[in-house]
Amino acid sequence: MKTEESAWPGRCGYITGRDRPWTGSGPVRGSSAVDVLIIGAGMAGIATALALLKRGVRSIALVEADTPGAGASGRNGGFVFAGYSLANDRLIRQLGRERAASLHGWTRDSVGSIRQRIDDLGIACSVNDAGVVLADWFADDQSLRDFADRMQSELSFRLEYLEPDALKKQVNSERYGAGLFEPGSFHFNPLEHVLGLADYLVSQGVRVHERSPVCQIVRASRHGETAWLVKCGQGSISAGQVVLTTGGYDRRLRPDVQRALQPIATYVALTEPLGERLIRYLPRPVAVYDTRFAFDYFRPLPDSRLLWGGRISIASRSPSSIRRLLARDLARVFPGLAGVRFEHAWGGWMSYARHEMPLLGQSADGLWFGLAFGGHGMATTNLAGEVLAEALCGQRERLDAFTSWQPVWAGGGLGRVAVQGRYWCLQGLDWWREHRLPARKK
Repeated sequence: MKTEESAWPGRCGYITGRDRPWTGSGPVRGSSAVDVLIIGAGMAGIATALALLKRGVRSIALVEADTPGAGASGRNGGFVFAGYSLANDRLIRQLGRERAASLHGWTRDSVGSIRQRIDDLGIACSVNDAGVVLADWFADDQSLRDFADRMQSELSFRLEYLEPDALKKQVNSERYGAGLFEPGSFHFNPLEHVLGLADYLVSQGVRVHERSPVCQIVRASRHGETAWLVKCGQGSISAGQVVLTTGGYDRRLRPDVQRALQPIATYVALTEPLGERLIRYLPRPVAVYDTRFAFDYFRPLPDSRLLWGGRISIASRSPSSIRRLLARDLARVFPGLAGVRFEHAWGGWMSYARHEMPLLGQSADGLWFGLAFGGHGMATTNLAGEVLAEALCGQRERLDAFTSWQPVWAGGGLGRVAVQGRYWCLQGLDWWREHRLPARKK
């Protein structure tokens, strides 16, 4: 198979499961009007459109600079589990037990709704219900057990503790100690998922315009009322409401909101097919991540490849550099797979806010936004679409629950340097914690 040498590869069968590019409503051309226009056809934008359809809103259009899921929504690790990028313990400290349990519970409900929708709509996205496991890197089984007990008592969030021997029956690595299994979690092909949902939207009369980068968003008059006019390269769309759901690739359309975004890179690679060797190391086909700040994450694919991801940086790296870095990480966890060839490698930008929570709200001039989903996973991004759709239809209760986390300037270039410095410090703490534990097997 030809090696992919571009960032976020997307039109190849090994990722999409399709033998031809996705086609929807085509680029925006001429002038048209809708009730709701969504800018960005990643998971947040598509989830917003789906939730609006469910509430009877049918005059909807999405505009996407590339194709649906072209960024992090389609090229992430494919883990579907509960929680926010903000650590659960910090969420509790910021909100108190009751409010934190409510917000965390919404993400757990979102996991279930994503899984149910896949079945209801017949989305072919290689779902694996074996679940997601958190593996202990630090030989600190008691801390993991304490965390599980604390999540149950504070958030009513159940995690199943796995003794080291039990974990080895799922992930056979001397690198790990105990583990936690999240019931109801699963993993899938995220790009197949996004494209399948986009297909469904088109079938329901929603316009999904690919290859239509937005040049300008302005206020305009429509039928005597103030509306929005969104200009693209070859046309424009006017709308009563506009929702901005771009990610880490655009920060210029609405600087008042998007200046709060910090694009952070992460890296993913796919091994060659491993055949029976994969079962030796993953006796059960679970998705795995570990307890370090800058953790590895990996999951098996149906064709016996291993998807391996990790690293956090402000640097854009070449595929060859990504292969070298991730091959070293893979060999630490599974020494028997040292030297395995990565056939594909890519990196891309996730968007983060300084407070590590999503940005959900409405600007002073009426523009809606759902941004900063880096590190949150599919569940929170899907939840954001539901919350925005509720607010667009007049129910703002859940949206108001996110007002504690407003767009705060991310610091621009200096902010990126500060972020990198913080990450290096936290990675240093991981190293110190690992090496101060003599019981840890290296």
